[in-house]
Amino acid sequence: MTVKAFAGRHPVVAFYALVFAISWGGILLVVGPGGFLATTATSASFALVGFVSILGPSLAGIILTRLVGGQAGWRDLLSRLRRWRVGWRWYAVALLTAPLVTMTTLAALSLTSPGFLPGILTAEDKAFLLLSGIELGVIVPIFEELGWTGFVVPRLLPRHGVLGTGMIMGLLWGTWHLPLFAGSAAASGGIPQVLFMIAMLFA
Repeated sequence: MTVKAFAGRHPVVAFYALVFAISWGGILLVVGPGGFLATTATSASFALVGFVSILGPSLAGIILTRLVGGQAGWRDLLSRLRRWRVGWRWYAVALLTAPLVTMTTLAALSLTSPGFLPGILTAEDKAFLLLSGIELGVIVPIFEELGWTGFVVPRLLPRHGVLGTGMIMGLLWGTWHLPLFAGSAAASGGIPQVLFMIAMLFA
């Protein structure tokens, strides 16, 4: 059976195999087996690990869309990228809810300790911090979603429904993030790494 035939018969399996091969394989090339969980990575290598990671779902989504759907599949993906499904107010809710809730929570906690003050209030280079937040919160997910919602979700929904699709996607998405979660756990201070990893994987 050719690769194209296998991908046509098992597109979701092919997608996740390619995602993990690109992302985890790329991480291993960047940091080596000893640094795979990024627990001893520098900020520069951790950023490179993050960049290599997002290549997995984005490239896998693009490649398999073309391989499975041909030119028509590629045109459909591009048209969905440009389609506004709801009004701009809902996009504002989606983009601003998490930052506002986080800022409010940190502001309340800062009453007990200045260590909880939001970074945007204490950072020397506020513009850089803001641009970094926009990059991580908006631009990076757009590339990821070329694969997750651009390719996988439309193929899981008809068979598994919303709940089943969400559970499958969530479990595999969390597993895919394992190296990055481990790196965050290493920098989490007094929180035991095992608890941090469990919280990140199942939140």
